[in-house]
Amino acid sequence: MEKRVKRRAGLTALFWRYLLTTCALLAAIAVLWWGTLTALLASGFVLPAYTAERGAAEVLRTVADGTLDTADIPHYYRWAILTEDGQVTDPGNMDARHLGYARSALAGDSMPHGFPYTQYHRWIPLGGGALCVLQYDYSMPYGSPALQGRLPEFQTCATVVLLAAWAAAAILSTRHFAGMLRRDAALLTAATRAIAHRRLDEPLPGAARFRELGDTLVAMEELRQSLAQSLSRQWAMEQQRSRTLAALAHDLKTPLAVIGGNAELLAEDDLTPAQRESAAAILRSAERLRDYVGQLRDLSDLQGAPARPERETVELSQLAAGWGAAGRDLCAPRGLDFILDCPASQPCSLYRADVDRAVLNLLDNAARFTPAGGAIRLEAGVAGHVLTVAVTDTGPGFSPEALARAGKELFTGDTSRPQDGHMGLGLCFARQVAVRHGGELALSNTGTGARAALTLPLAEP
Repeated sequence: MEKRVKRRAGLTALFWRYLLTTCALLAAIAVLWWGTLTALLASGFVLPAYTAERGAAEVLRTVADGTLDTADIPHYYRWAILTEDGQVTDPGNMDARHLGYARSALAGDSMPHGFPYTQYHRWIPLGGGALCVLQYDYSMPYGSPALQGRLPEFQTCATVVLLAAWAAAAILSTRHFAGMLRRDAALLTAATRAIAHRRLDEPLPGAARFRELGDTLVAMEELRQSLAQSLSRQWAMEQQRSRTLAALAHDLKTPLAVIGGNAELLAEDDLTPAQRESAAAILRSAERLRDYVGQLRDLSDLQGAPARPERETVELSQLAAGWGAAGRDLCAPRGLDFILDCPASQPCSLYRADVDRAVLNLLDNAARFTPAGGAIRLEAGVAGHVLTVAVTDTGPGFSPEALARAGKELFTGDTSRPQDGHMGLGLCFARQVAVRHGGELALSNTGTGARAALTLPLAEP
């Protein structure tokens, strides 16, 4: 039997459920409040609000004919005895505020007096220019005089109780329905955090209760699966790249050993000075190739080799001498001029092997892309504990794409500079060295060629 999929409600339905439920609660509370009030009226605990108005005429008559003493006036009236000019002869049960209302009414002021209830007045002539004033309002008095004097005013309290009950019901209803939304929101938050922390190997937990939020959660689950697949493919590509680079490094060792060994044998023969210099250049180049093999090994480890645990302190002049020898070896076979500009020497604390390889990569790139008859200039100097090594050539310069992307692993897309089998490793490694030292590799065009500047903050020697 086919399993039926439970249909989820939408946010619009949730809104109407909230609205109807809240209105039903408020209506139920109002009915309960009204029933309680009716029961209190029926029991005589409180009297109707019109009680004072309906009984005022009878009270006036009995007081006027002398059958009712003012001390026996019902408790839901306030009374006092005043003269015709407003002088108080007996305040009765009125306080100063209510006496003020009575005087204003006696003076003919038609404005309503009293808060929260308007006070009404009836006058009883007592003879001799004296007047008895009855003051009352349309509020619900307690049936007992003792309760009237001790308890808060009933009608206002009953209204406050009703409003408080309505507010409590609205709050409870809102919390209930908001809790439903909070549960779904918590699922979305958990899903977002799982994706942000790359916990992509397990499905996102839970199912949303409401359709719109459920659709969002489904989309996030699809995103998780897509990211998991993408990372899996990326990992496979990284593994393949590592294996390729490791195999390339391994395959290079044998021809390097042959080149180095034969160059050493050649150097032992009786050679002319020019031939001996050529043999020495072959040996230096073989040594550089061994460095490149080490470079390939570093790149075969996904993010490259870690920074060296210890720095070396070397004089800048010593470093520059080695860079200059390598630069001349690179430029001589190509018919290029080489200029070394290192005006002063200073102790430099750095990862020497990495820096040497990075500078040689910059020189190699410059020599590779500079046409015959051109020149390469190497400048080195220290300012403010920052070593700057800049290699400038008179080649075609960098394309805009190369300026934006050069230094990325295996980037070879610069069509303005011939590739000649170049794999894009040199600038990549130079940038890694800069990052290890906390510096940067800056590429630019000079108008007559290209410039690559390596800036390396130096540790205290």
